[in-house]
Amino acid sequence: MKDKLELFSSKIPDINHLQSSKLIKYFSYFLLIELEQSYFTAKNILECYETLLIKPYSNIPDYLGKNSKGRNATFGKKTNGYYLHRNAIENIRQKLSIIKEVPVTNNLISMEIFNGTPYYIKKIAEQMNQCYDSGLFDATLVIIRKILETLIIETFEKFKCDNLIKDDNGNFKYLSDLIPVFINSKFWNNSRNLKNNIMQIKKYGDLSAHNRRFLAKKSDLDHLKSDLRQVIEEIVLIIDYPGSKKI
Repeated sequence: MKDKLELFSSKIPDINHLQSSKLIKYFSYFLLIELEQSYFTAKNILECYETLLIKPYSNIPDYLGKNSKGRNATFGKKTNGYYLHRNAIENIRQKLSIIKEVPVTNNLISMEIFNGTPYYIKKIAEQMNQCYDSGLFDATLVIIRKILETLIIETFEKFKCDNLIKDDNGNFKYLSDLIPVFINSKFWNNSRNLKNNIMQIKKYGDLSAHNRRFLAKKSDLDHLKSDLRQVIEEIVLIIDYPGSKKI
């Protein structure tokens, strides 16, 4: 707990000049959110002060009791202790400048497709879904472009023919040059669907990345969902990562 609390306390604004009572809500956030406790007690709060060698507030139980009453209460009361109300959590999160993590869903593409792929592929896929769910549609298309480029390069590396997609300086070529070589490769068979769909996906990715007047909409991505799943799943299967999803 000590190391986690030390790190957390470094994010508290002007901690060395705050009134001791003001730290109670921060410590309660730490216990509930960072340590994932279902509730906290006055004793838990006192332990936070003592761990950080900060003089504790004189009457923590009284403070918690008073601030758990009324319409603007900060805390809620449980049988065994206290919890923070939702608006208080959001308020503290903003003051701590903590980025609220967006849950990873399957709303754009199923994460099951990426089972067995390297961690960085999974992370890109997670960000793809998170951007979609957050309404960041241009960002979503740019990330789609990135994952296509990454998977194509890994395909050539898997078949030990990546020299075909490098320039004279040994650098990988741009996506516009990678796709034709990938589609026409003699080392694997691409379906007709992939050949058609990958160019449509690239078109929208290019618009979001390079066209300053194009603003992607949810409908653009919804239209591409089935094509995207087909293309990415086929490439993942061509690479045949150990433990990857099989159709």
